[in-house]
Amino acid sequence: MAKRDISPMSLSFLDVMCCGFGAIILLVMIMNGDVLKKREHRYEDLRAEFKRVTELENLARANLEKLQSDVQAAELREADLEVQATGLARKIDETKRRSDQAAAKAAAAQDSIRSLAQQSAAIQSAVTALREKNAEKWRGGRSPVGFSGDGERQYLTGLKLGAERTLILVDSSASMLDETVVNVVRRKLMSAPSRQTAPKWQRALRTTHWLLSNLRPGKKFQIYDFSTDARPLVAGSDGTWLSTDDTGKLTAAIAASRRIVPDGGTSLHQAFDVIRRMSPRPDSVILLTDGLATQGKSLSPRGVATVKDRERFTSEAIRDALPPSVPVNTLLFPMEGDPTAAGAFWLLAIKTRGSFLTPARDWP
Repeated sequence: MAKRDISPMSLSFLDVMCCGFGAIILLVMIMNGDVLKKREHRYEDLRAEFKRVTELENLARANLEKLQSDVQAAELREADLEVQATGLARKIDETKRRSDQAAAKAAAAQDSIRSLAQQSAAIQSAVTALREKNAEKWRGGRSPVGFSGDGERQYLTGLKLGAERTLILVDSSASMLDETVVNVVRRKLMSAPSRQTAPKWQRALRTTHWLLSNLRPGKKFQIYDFSTDARPLVAGSDGTWLSTDDTGKLTAAIAASRRIVPDGGTSLHQAFDVIRRMSPRPDSVILLTDGLATQGKSLSPRGVATVKDRERFTSEAIRDALPPSVPVNTLLFPMEGDPTAAGAFWLLAIKTRGSFLTPARDWP
């Protein structure tokens, strides 16, 4: 068999077609790979964008929930504020109502104060007029309890009777019966009515009457008699103050003084102890006596007290029983045998800033 020569140009059409088809397939595959790569990149971009959008959505959803929570809290606060505002409005209304009531009460109180001030002024004017009327009566010698002296001898120089609280202490011991020791002993043996009419005692009673008659109106007073003890002349008034405007009490004191029967010794301890019992303390003490004390705080020693004993009893009473800062004004009705009495009571007046007087026999 003869050998055929092969020529490149003798390729069949089929081969050409196969080669072309293979080339096309290769080209398609190359192009498809690029497409796939591009598509994969795009998918990755889309997935990343989806993830970002999903995250943004979650974040937005979380923010939305927070905003909803904030809105609910704001709504609750708004409701609470509305309740508080309503309560405050009610309180404001109540406060305004009370303020109006208080203003009305204040206005009424001001009216009452003005009315009371007018009444007080009227009362004060009436009291002033009454005091002036009483002063005119007293200047004319007509006191509430009445006392008539001889001519113009109704005064005691140096003795002031205008204190707010005046305490009168009247010595009612046996020595007030006379000015001599002999006559005192003699009168002590007489009957009670005879002792009551003793001249010296009558002088003491007239002096007491004069003092009570010349006390100023609107003041306080108290009167005691003392010997070995002290007693208020007005029954049931121990330790209390009486009004000088009470004519009944003044009259009762004068009547009680006339029933006293002088007797016993003289205890200044008992007299000065009355000052301590008074509350408040007196502004002025008027002491009517005739000499030094004859006994101390307790009973006097056996026998007659000597001059030194009496001086000691008096000094002890002033030192131990007399309260400080109380002026003592002494009216001395002297008797013989007691020469140091005047000096002792004069020193007492200096010490207490009081006064010391010895009235004349025909006074008042």
